[in-house]
Amino acid sequence: MPENLLEVKNLKSYFHTDEGIIRAVDDVSFTVEKGETLGVVGESGCGKSVTSLSIMRLLPNPKGRIEGGEIRYYKDDESIDITSLNPHGGIIRSLRGNEMAMIFQEPMTSLNPLYTVGSQIMEAINLHQDIDKKMARKKAIDILDKVGISAPKKRVDEYPHQLSGGMRQRVMIAMALSCDPNFLIADEPTTALDVTIEAQILNLMRELQSEFNMSIMIITHDLGVIGEMADRVIVMYTGKVVEKATTDDIFYNPKHPYTKGLLKSIPKIGIKGRLAPIKGSVPNLLMLPEGCYFEPRCEYAKKICKTKEPPMFKIDEKHAVKCWLYNGREEI
Repeated sequence: MPENLLEVKNLKSYFHTDEGIIRAVDDVSFTVEKGETLGVVGESGCGKSVTSLSIMRLLPNPKGRIEGGEIRYYKDDESIDITSLNPHGGIIRSLRGNEMAMIFQEPMTSLNPLYTVGSQIMEAINLHQDIDKKMARKKAIDILDKVGISAPKKRVDEYPHQLSGGMRQRVMIAMALSCDPNFLIADEPTTALDVTIEAQILNLMRELQSEFNMSIMIITHDLGVIGEMADRVIVMYTGKVVEKATTDDIFYNPKHPYTKGLLKSIPKIGIKGRLAPIKGSVPNLLMLPEGCYFEPRCEYAKKICKTKEPPMFKIDEKHAVKCWLYNGREEI
């Protein structure tokens, strides 16, 4: 039976602004099993990145706060409640890098332009491992070579602006993997890369996952990437999980109208004609509808959808959906 490495239960992460409270992540629950890849998909603003920042305890203070729920990380048969930790304390700092790591969306803004890429990788190594600078430099060169950067002994002394977008993304992966983490969050790891480099990055992540036996949580709006990488998928909309299932079920047996809309908007080889976009737009998180948040955009909406938020209904052991179309099934 698969073991969970991470369990997120009823997570609520809110932003307190002058206009009001933004419920960016609102009652989100999911698990990540050891060695698996979990895909998180949804439109911009659905809460994907805020979920990942909550797990890493990197929400911007003081406006961003975890208001409720649990994030449990399992290390050596020990359960650590990440939400109870001081975000600036020693325990979470020891988890970041050694146990959990994150590839951020845009490498050009995540890498410091004033320092060489090697010094930035070495900083991560020295922060989490008790080795001298000479060994840290050797390890930085080795990890650059492992992620497929040519002439790593030369590149280690170059600055971010001297590297291409694909190489900078590889540096971000190298930095994340420099301390051999068990859990890797990849937030839009192929955004702004051309399809050739995207394929190389995804192949690299699969190879490194196999080598290090990592669990990966890959966040993207690209269902093509999800289909290629993920074992299971959670679909998010306005801060909530609206469907979770195996990747095959999401693609071949989707249940939620939003998931179906996302799939219809993907271009398909050999099929001509216009794509079918989801009508309307994502609602303002400060002015959400009373019932189902997707109701204003849903072609299957019923009367109850306008007034009452649906619970999560069980389709089978690995498939659940948050939609009144499945009223009568077991609630979970």
